[in-house]
Amino acid sequence: MKCLDAIEGNVKAILTRVFTIYREGRLDDSEYIRNVKAVIESTRDYVKKNPEITDAPQILDKVLYSYSKEIWLQNLKASTEKEMSSDSEEVVSEDEGYHAYYFDYIYHHGTYPR
Repeated sequence: MKCLDAIEGNVKAILTRVFTIYREGRLDDSEYIRNVKAVIESTRDYVKKNPEITDAPQILDKVLYSYSKEIWLQNLKASTEKEMSSDSEEVVSEDEGYHAYYFDYIYHHGTYPR
């Protein structure tokens, strides 16, 4: 196993645990997303300080970001589908675009405007 694969797997396990805490209701959306960002940035800093691991740490950033965003979006989709009837698939699709934007905005700005 490559060192980078081990780091990716370990960080995904950490992100999964942070997500579990979020789902248990102990974190709100912005707390979850800020924690994700802290984990990803810490991982990036570590990889940059250890260049023998990889010469492209930005790829790891993208993989971890996509992973954390996807599990969050899948959870919202599952929750929404439980609450809505199967007739409203179009609404769910529109919500996915909004929620993806919402995640991105909080990730990059730290909060969402009210």
